[in-house]
Amino acid sequence: MLLPDRKCPFSIASAPSLKNQIELHVRPTPDSDDSDAIEKLLDSAEYLDIEIPKGDCFLNRAPTGPLLLMAASTGVTQMKSIIEEIIPAGLLHPVYLYWGVVSDRDLYLNELCESWVRDHENFHYVPVVSDPDTSPDWKGKTGLVGEIALQDIKDVSRLTAYVSGGPGMVYATLDMFVEKGMPEENMFSDIFSYTPREPLIK
Repeated sequence: MLLPDRKCPFSIASAPSLKNQIELHVRPTPDSDDSDAIEKLLDSAEYLDIEIPKGDCFLNRAPTGPLLLMAASTGVTQMKSIIEEIIPAGLLHPVYLYWGVVSDRDLYLNELCESWVRDHENFHYVPVVSDPDTSPDWKGKTGLVGEIALQDIKDVSRLTAYVSGGPGMVYATLDMFVEKGMPEENMFSDIFSYTPREPLIK
């Protein structure tokens, strides 16, 4: 989204096959200049300026093996886009969605994710709360979403993985999965192009 003095990146939540419209999820964030500017723009603007598409992390077709989707917070939008694109062709291989949030109140797409589980035998959904103190009634898994996925999935050598989150989360997840046997080229994230790692100095 183009603001008067800067750009704010968003993942597209709608499937590529949905024509003539795009879906963005905009989360108000306290004490954020970007959030305040976007909210003001949405309340007053007659139209919005956007640049699409800009990322190079996308899925052309369903992989020929298990697919792992890991998202932090509103990073789930990119996973929603992928899921809604591949579901119509049928899920021939297991698809795992791990969604990490701080509090269970942040699981704003929980009902949609659970509907995919009900409708598709090969779809598996695991919500993860990182701060259980914020969610006293939470009965699900707690911790860091990448670590929980590794605890559940023992063989990562054939996985294709997509990760959406901040740079720290994405690179930590990459390192954990590579250490457990995933080929590095099997993991994809917009972060790899937007915030590349500094090369090691030898």
